[in-house]
Amino acid sequence: MAQTANVRSIDAIKDFKTVLINFAEEARVALSSAEMELNHARNWLERDQLAYWRSQVKRCQEQVAQAKADLFRRKISQGNSDAISDSDQKEALREAQKRLRHAEEMVERVKRWVPILQHATLEYLAQSQPLGDHLSGGLSQSLAVLERMITALEGYVALTAPEAPDISSGGGSSSGSSTPMAPSTGAQASAVSEAGETATAASEDPSTKEATPSEELAGAEAGVEPD
Repeated sequence: MAQTANVRSIDAIKDFKTVLINFAEEARVALSSAEMELNHARNWLERDQLAYWRSQVKRCQEQVAQAKADLFRRKISQGNSDAISDSDQKEALREAQKRLRHAEEMVERVKRWVPILQHATLEYLAQSQPLGDHLSGGLSQSLAVLERMITALEGYVALTAPEAPDISSGGGSSSGSSTPMAPSTGAQASAVSEAGETATAASEDPSTKEATPSEELAGAEAGVEPD
């Protein structure tokens, strides 16, 4: 069965083609930006953050060791005397240990976030890849189809229908041309009438009739010659 289409506006198809081209360009930019953001996030998490917090753990460990050494020296200098306080050294040690626990916790968090982000990235790529493939190949074919459609429709619209025959002058001869007959004058009409009457009278006058073969035969038998 032949397929048909009810096209009411070629300009609408042209506008749709333009919108489709703009959409494709915006979609390419969006996909590229999203992919760049994902790569940036992965690099930031897997390299920058993990390296940063590991370095912080090492630094905090050194600070804890330094705070312990300061407290130990303070205790030695204090001896059995209560006049020298070691509260500042103890507070410094507590703060260093607190920072160390925070840095170690952040290292563990980053390690947990890395596979989560990798899984989310794979899910996003699985969803966006078909669109990217269509923008790379399928869209070009769609635009080519629209262009061929526009060209065909414009060519169809440009066709002119054959002119209808002029029937306003009435019927004519079969050859398409006719010569109008001049109207009969009164003399011509009278001559035609007289010719008709003469022919009628001649046909009714017995003397003007020719004898038929049967009449000639009958006349010969009767001894009468036909006129």
